[in-house]
Formats: sequence, C-alpha cells, structure tokens
Amino acid sequence: MSQTADRYSKALFELAQEQNILEAVQATMSDIRKFIINLADFRQFLSNPLLSYEERCVILKALFEGKVPDIFYRFLIFITYKGRLNILKEICESFDSMYLVQTHQMRVYVKTALPIRDEDKTAINQHLKDKFQQQMITRWTLDPSLIGGFRIFAQGKLYDYSFKSQLSHFSQTIT
Repeated sequence: MSQTADRYSKALFELAQEQNILEAVQATMSDIRKFIINLADFRQFLSNPLLSYEERCVILKALFEGKVPDIFYRFLIFITYKGRLNILKEICESFDSMYLVQTHQMRVYVKTALPIRDEDKTAINQHLKDKFQQQMITRWTLDPSLIGGFRIFAQGKLYDYSFKSQLSHFSQTIT
C-alpha cells in the first residue's frame, strides 16, 4: 500500500476512534471495498480524469449522503477535493489493516479438499488463535484439487497440509 493511502486511512481511523464510530466506519469501508472490487462502473468513476470536482461531488452525494456515517461521506468529499479518490481501494485496505491490529484480529483463509465439520473448524480456529494470539476471522473455501487435507493462508504465509502438495514433494524427492 502507498504511504499516501496509509496517511489518509490513519487520519480517518483516528477521527472514527475519537467519535466512537470505528465499527460503523469499518463496516462502511468494507462495503466500499467490495463495491470497488465488484462494480466496474464504480471503479471507472473513481479513476475517471474527465469528471470535475463538482461532478464527482454530485455523484458521491447521490450515492452516499445519509446512507453512510457522516464522517465517511465528508472524508470522500475531502479526498475528492485532494484528487485522491482513485486510491480509495488502497485507503480501505489500509484502514482494514489498522482496524484488525487495533481489535487484535487476523484474517485467515482456509482451503479444504472436502467439506469439514463445524467441530473441526472450531478446533482449527482455536489452534490458530493460540498460535498467533489473536482472534481469527476465517474464510473457508472448498478446493477439490487439493485431493485431501487443507491449506491455510495467514499473515502472508501459506501453510500447506494438502495431499496434492505432499504427493508433489514426494514425486520430486524420488526423481
């Protein structure tokens, strides 16, 4: 992430903390990030150099005023004025990182070859919580190509306990 995005997100984060609306702003930032990822028209709006400041403000007002925390709406207008609306996704990601650190949480992605029971999910989450000393926000997905076992992606590292990986390693060892 850019230093510019980090500075803007830190300013918004501190304001949200001061006003005791950190959770609401975090939820809004998460929704906005999803909009940016999933809606091509919204991405195009954010980076369109042909729109004037006034045109952007009219669109932002129609989309967000009264629908998001006021501090966030004013923040959008501010970064529009500063010509930084094009880095909104990076600002959202930086804000999310600060939020996770502040709340002692960590995002973890687990891929399994087969569906697993809730008790096993709970055990894996507890093991990860003990290992990293943080609350886990776990996203579970199925990937039959793993053949069996699972992969965990946490804190930028991949922990691969899949049969596919073990078979590949075994194949490399014997050849």
